[in-house]
Amino acid sequence: MDRNSGGFTLVELIVVIAILGIIVIIAIPRLAGFRSKAEESVCVANLKTVERMYSAFLVENDIDHENDSKFDQFVIGNFNEVCPAGGLITYEGGKIKCSVHSGGSESEQGPGEEVPWI
Repeated sequence: MDRNSGGFTLVELIVVIAILGIIVIIAIPRLAGFRSKAEESVCVANLKTVERMYSAFLVENDIDHENDSKFDQFVIGNFNEVCPAGGLITYEGGKIKCSVHSGGSESEQGPGEEVPWI
């Protein structure tokens, strides 16, 4: 074979593969963090929607807000999945909460809470 064939050497290919491997090793944990944050955001948004719909349901049917027994029937009858992580949705103290995620809105979180940097 001719030395000047214009192809890549084995060393060059190994270096490129090693660099790609390092990039993948760095990227996978970050992508997993993005996924969990996205699931939490979807869950919180869904909880707010369910809370509004449940309040409207109680008002339309003239049911007292203290009656928590209707919530399970309401959720089962109207929603297949609220939390993408499979959390259990409960109604406690006038608020709808998820067993996996906090379920609180941004206003319930402290203003001094630090934003995580990636």
